[in-house]
Amino acid sequence: MKRSFLMPALSLLSAIFLSPAAPATPPDTAVGQLLACRHIAAEAARLACFDRTSAVLASTPSPAQAPSGATSAMEEAVDPQRTFGLPHATVVQRAAAAARIHVKDASNITARIVGLGHDPDGRAILTLDNGQVWEQLVADGTDLYTRPGDSIRISRGWLDSYWLQTPSHHGCKVTRLR
Repeated sequence: MKRSFLMPALSLLSAIFLSPAAPATPPDTAVGQLLACRHIAAEAARLACFDRTSAVLASTPSPAQAPSGATSAMEEAVDPQRTFGLPHATVVQRAAAAARIHVKDASNITARIVGLGHDPDGRAILTLDNGQVWEQLVADGTDLYTRPGDSIRISRGWLDSYWLQTPSHHGCKVTRLR
């Protein structure tokens, strides 16, 4: 009795675990189509599939041959004004993705405040016109005497710290949220 139940269960489990898995990369991309070729059982058909899809991959331009529009998008991804305040590891990842060896580093940025708020601890949160969001590092009661529309300057300090300076010459240490 137990044996009659065990055999169908084993055959079901073997069908589930031993069947070829679906490719992780979507088949609508050239790489996905190339990976899908691995699942073709007939050798001639599999080889034809590899030849066809590898020809498509070989004809796509590499980052060094990318059109100027793509180059400007890569330049923008590692623009010092855009990466200012991001962790070094994030900048390195962006540079690697943009296929750049040397990344310029900005010592400061100037931007206008478009939003000003406070977190529950009383730290100021500033949203800038360049899309960056910065937060006051320590809620020490410092009033920045600033409002939306004011131009501020954020400078790089020691040990990856950042100093925000307002037009009223008040300032504080800040950290970038996004």
